[in-house]
Amino acid sequence: MSDWSINPDQVNGVLSEVVDHIGEEGGSEGMLGHMETISTTVGNVSETIDSFPISVALSEFCEHYFDLMGKMVTKTASGIEGASDATTAYVNGDLEMAAEAQSEAGDIPEFNPNDPNGPV
Repeated sequence: MSDWSINPDQVNGVLSEVVDHIGEEGGSEGMLGHMETISTTVGNVSETIDSFPISVALSEFCEHYFDLMGKMVTKTASGIEGASDATTAYVNGDLEMAAEAQSEAGDIPEFNPNDPNGPV
C-alpha cells in the first residue's frame, strides 16, 4: 500500500507560481502577455514595412506559433486544474477519514472469545 503525504499549501504555492507564468488574458504578464506583445509588435512591423510578401510570412509565422503557444497554455491550465482537483479530493478524503475515526473513537466492540479476528 502506498503512503501519501501531500502538503496542500505547498501544492497551492506551486500552482500559483505556474498560473503566474501563464498570465491572465488581456494582461501584460506571463505567456499570454508575451503573446499579446508579439501580436502587437508583428502588426506594427507589418504596417511599417508595407510589403505583401513579408506580411504574409509574418502572418504564417504567427499562425503557426500562436497555435503552439495556445496549446501550451491550454494543456498547462488543464494540468493546474487537475492538480488542484486532486489535492482538494485528497484533503476532503483526509477530512472524511478523520471525521469517521473521530465518530468511532468511543465505540468499543463487544468481546467475542470465539471470533478469530477478536483481541488476542
